[in-house]
Amino acid sequence: MPESTVSVFRFGSFTLDLAQGTLRRGAEPVFLRPKAYTILAHLAENTGRVVPKSELMDAAWPGIFVTEDSLTQSIREIRKTLGENMIRTVSKRGYMLAVGSEELPDLSRQPIVAVLRFRNDSGNPSDDALVDGFAEDIIYGLARFGTFTVLARNSSFSFASYVYPEWQQIRARIGADYVVEGSVNRHGDRIVAAVSLADASNGTQLWGERYVTEGTGLFLAESDIIEAIVGRLVARVDNAGLQQAIRKPVTSLAAYELVLRGLALLRDPAQSDLQGAETLFLAALAKDPNYGLGLAYLALSRIVIAEFGRASPAVLAEAHDLVERAVALAPDQSPCRRVQSLVRLYMREHEAAERHLRIGLTLNPYDADSIEQMGYVLTMRGRPVDALGWLDRAIRIDPLQPHWCQYDRSLALYLIGEYRPAAEALEMATRPAPWISTRLAACYAQLGRMEDARQQLARARERDPNFFPLDYARSGIPFEHRGDAEHLTDGIMLALGST
Repeated sequence: MPESTVSVFRFGSFTLDLAQGTLRRGAEPVFLRPKAYTILAHLAENTGRVVPKSELMDAAWPGIFVTEDSLTQSIREIRKTLGENMIRTVSKRGYMLAVGSEELPDLSRQPIVAVLRFRNDSGNPSDDALVDGFAEDIIYGLARFGTFTVLARNSSFSFASYVYPEWQQIRARIGADYVVEGSVNRHGDRIVAAVSLADASNGTQLWGERYVTEGTGLFLAESDIIEAIVGRLVARVDNAGLQQAIRKPVTSLAAYELVLRGLALLRDPAQSDLQGAETLFLAALAKDPNYGLGLAYLALSRIVIAEFGRASPAVLAEAHDLVERAVALAPDQSPCRRVQSLVRLYMREHEAAERHLRIGLTLNPYDADSIEQMGYVLTMRGRPVDALGWLDRAIRIDPLQPHWCQYDRSLALYLIGEYRPAAEALEMATRPAPWISTRLAACYAQLGRMEDARQQLARARERDPNFFPLDYARSGIPFEHRGDAEHLTDGIMLALGST
């Protein structure tokens, strides 16, 4: 993970100053032996995540084999100095500095991912640095998501890709649940990268893919491949964690796993159990009331259940309060910023919506969901051409993008007069929502397919007799500019047979 730029840490009555190499209680200096001090410093620099035992051993005894007894003695010394509760032991995972522990989510079930050292297949030793940098960039990209722990290079690079040791050795040595391995072959501006994800408990390959890029320059080629790899890896790791969580009863799940299951229901194309998603988020918050991601996704579920732009001011106010708490608790988590942006958008605060989303993208430029949402925000701000660039990029990063990507893409296409591809995007919908039928009716009417348009409006009325297509077009979508709302209204009026 990227090294911390913070050099002074405060916890309880203690101050750890790495620049001066001191630990103080108030104004009084406190002595720790060098190895214990190094371990405390490493825990402080990684506040908020579980640090595997192997990583702490590598930090304190680099290049030297020592037993866990050495680490245990140093942890005991730190606890004796700071207090027994200052260092949290996470069973079978490692240790965590319990600074502000009342605000930390339950990380004990959060999976650990190790990116092994990639193999250089170019045959040129001078490319070793490039290949190592490629794997490091994947480490940094994955670490931005925060929904799983990513081991730092000094731990994960102790094993090389495609040099198969016993899988249990990897798991025991670096504590990884999942292992990413790969190879890079470079010839000029042509890069061939192969990458796979394996379950470290049994060596089963969960996913693998090969990427070939050429003609765009070395830096751009590498950036494109890493962006695609990170997006796909995150989806596969989350899916693997979800499959494990599904096999357990809800009562035994940690807060992280409950959120994962709730998010899967939100992302389900049919969205047939939105209330179930909300219930899971509430259960996660019952376990950990200060879980930022849980609060953010609870806010999102309230917006989705209320049908987005049709949400009442009361629902929007509640969602706003939830997501503001989420951002305060987890300011570095891009999903919190993404939901914050969406809430502001439906509150018709367009500039704030774009600003918050850009902060989220600064925190994590690899997040396909945030990239997709930027396309939606720009569509709402009257910039559909720019929006399509973002939406197409999201699909390129993750071809299994959620269904709403096509909904948003269809609206951008409609606004530039591309009615046929707009209709084709909506025809992929599997959710029986009246607003989807209404948008599709507008596309068909603009194409002169009047009978199809009328059938879609009839379906919208059947699904919700209290849904009014013209009201939806005029006020149910958070367009910034009236002209865009009028454009959609024109299509619906054609479908209704009005002039």
